[in-house]
Amino acid sequence: MTQKEIFKNRILTGMKYHLGKNEIAMLETALSEALYQVEIVESKTLPATVDMTNEYILDLYELKRSLVLKPSTMKVYMDTAREFVRYINKPLVLIDREDIEFYLRVKVREGNTGTSMNNKRRKLNSLFSWMKKNRFIRENPVENVECFKEVLKPVDHMTADEVEQLKEGCRDKRDRALLEWLRSTAARKGEIPYININQINWSTGEVVIYGEKTETYRTVYLDGVALKYLREYITEERGITIRSSEPLFTRSVGNKKAVLTRAGIYAEVKRIAGRSGLDRRVYPHLFRKTTATNIVRRGGSTDDAGLYIGHKPQGVTARHYISNESVSRIFREYVEAI
Repeated sequence: MTQKEIFKNRILTGMKYHLGKNEIAMLETALSEALYQVEIVESKTLPATVDMTNEYILDLYELKRSLVLKPSTMKVYMDTAREFVRYINKPLVLIDREDIEFYLRVKVREGNTGTSMNNKRRKLNSLFSWMKKNRFIRENPVENVECFKEVLKPVDHMTADEVEQLKEGCRDKRDRALLEWLRSTAARKGEIPYININQINWSTGEVVIYGEKTETYRTVYLDGVALKYLREYITEERGITIRSSEPLFTRSVGNKKAVLTRAGIYAEVKRIAGRSGLDRRVYPHLFRKTTATNIVRRGGSTDDAGLYIGHKPQGVTARHYISNESVSRIFREYVEAI
């Protein structure tokens, strides 16, 4: 790493607690332009300006990767990286393949599954690939570490009888509307708090939502049953018009209404399941798995299922030529309640 890069990185890491993601990106661009054709050399009469410690490397890694990763994703990556450093207690620039394998063996003995181990390996690979790219190291020690065997479990989903029993746990119109929304749209729980009532096309059942995982907009669909219960919840229980710009699902906070957060959605689904007497774990993501399973069972392909629940299409052709008409067709043929 050149002295110019070290100088620039010191400024960026020093400002990370004072600037947001966009501001950090703009500062990096400004520094790169200002330092173009400028040479910086290390003073021979002063101590080294940067100690390449683990903390410095991890701070810089977090700063640079957080410009492209979501905060929740970045936290998971950093938790693994910091845990690895605690287990190995060795400078990151001196880590070799044996160190990686030792850490992974310890995690296996602690009871981690093959899937969990591969996730840890992938996160470490991200760190050391970044270190190699930024010339902290010459070789990535994770590259030649073998992946772990994963046991593929059957996809968790609800049967039709379980879905019907779950409805018995609804205590008000909001509960039923929430279940019907999850069943029909297969939306992620984190996508729901951003939806306002007037985003729903009450004639066609179309709703354009922002996909929190793919970071793209997509269209989901409400069938007649879901529209019925949503309309009753909005107009009868909340007493407002379907043209309102208020959040779709809310909760009471004193005398006021606040948006039902992703944590609130998870808790509400769990409470509904508890009241229904259904003897199994129920959570919002289970509706996505159930919808995808039903699409395949009713004759759709796995690509149809992935497309409908909002998985990012694979390949250039799929990304450019998938249309709302395709999603609508899948909904009409395999999802819509009869």
